[in-house]
Amino acid sequence: MIRKDYIQRYFDEMAKMLAKILFLKQNNEPEKIQETLNDFANDFLKINLKNILETPEDKLIDTLKAEHDFDLTKFKLLEELLFQKFLLTPNDVSLRNSTLEVINYIIKNDNDFSVERHQRSQELIKLSN
Repeated sequence: MIRKDYIQRYFDEMAKMLAKILFLKQNNEPEKIQETLNDFANDFLKINLKNILETPEDKLIDTLKAEHDFDLTKFKLLEELLFQKFLLTPNDVSLRNSTLEVINYIIKNDNDFSVERHQRSQELIKLSN
């Protein structure tokens, strides 16, 4: 029971963060969006998003699992953070590749199918060609 409450809290906070990002997008405040994404990563995932994005894509998943004790729930939250960050800087190839790496990991390891996740994956793949 505690585990479900904890996961629910993660996703409730993610919903609040996404609402705040939408508001900031409407007000054209990209710096505050970056700050909001970084704060969520620090507060709920206990990671420094900038440091994580400096990790080579091929080592990202193993680093998150070994050094930050990431499980599938945290990877799903990270996917959303990375994708939102990517929408702000769509020309950042490293960010695109890291986002795609996380999405592919989730697709391979999650029992639940997500149309949105597959669409994001296809969009990122298309942009890499």
